[in-house]
Amino acid sequence: MLNRILVALIGIPLLMTVLLKGGFLLLLFVNFVILVGLFEFYKMAEIGGKKPDVNLGYIAGLAIPNIIYFANVDNSTLILMPITLLTMALIGKKVLQNKVENSSRDIGVTLLGVIYISGLFTHLLLMNYLPNGGKWLLTIQVLVWVCDSFAYFVGMGIGRKIFKRGFSSISPKKSIEGSIGGTVFTMLTIYLINKYFNIFGGEVNTLVVLLFGFLISIVAQIGDLGESMFKREFKVKDSGKLLGEHGGILDRFDSMLFVVPVVYYLLKFI
Repeated sequence: MLNRILVALIGIPLLMTVLLKGGFLLLLFVNFVILVGLFEFYKMAEIGGKKPDVNLGYIAGLAIPNIIYFANVDNSTLILMPITLLTMALIGKKVLQNKVENSSRDIGVTLLGVIYISGLFTHLLLMNYLPNGGKWLLTIQVLVWVCDSFAYFVGMGIGRKIFKRGFSSISPKKSIEGSIGGTVFTMLTIYLINKYFNIFGGEVNTLVVLLFGFLISIVAQIGDLGESMFKREFKVKDSGKLLGEHGGILDRFDSMLFVVPVVYYLLKFI
């Protein structure tokens, strides 16, 4: 418990500062999360019997955020370049090694790690280019915390008392009541944030604000369950031990991996 409190006391203010300030500090943070996240993912995959090409995965995974940052353009298509080159390199390497058995499996899990962790998390840098990008990153993180916390507390309080079945076989301890509670409080929180801090930057219909909160909550929970799905397949409890009782980096940022890209594209194109 002490470890959990210390990590929160130090980590939360530091994370909030990084998300709000953006710039090179955000790039360093994104690189750190991607590198550790890839290490955790590939280690879990190896425990599960897979054989990813970790070195090529690290190179491509770290190339994505740095290309986006130093190109200094809001262009998500740049993410495709390292993924394209990685795909060609992985297939070419297998061909040159004259290996057939499990080739698609090993290539697939290597690519999945890069796309899932680096491709998604690099959207923090893309979000930073948008108006109020730093405020949106901070808002998203707060909403993810609210969703996760209230889903837990509501689930602990009234979970399985209305709906007897669990929410998912992927994570049987999660309840439908908890999921609904997390969604309701996420919608309430984004409404209050917009009311007092005008995160949308202008007049916007309350229904749109609540819809954003609803979508963020749903996507956050899918991101959380997605990582749980991988852990269950690979037969591990936590993605890592870097954060002690909090688990690994992926355990802390699994929801952000999904929510940031969704909000980014909503803000950019809608």
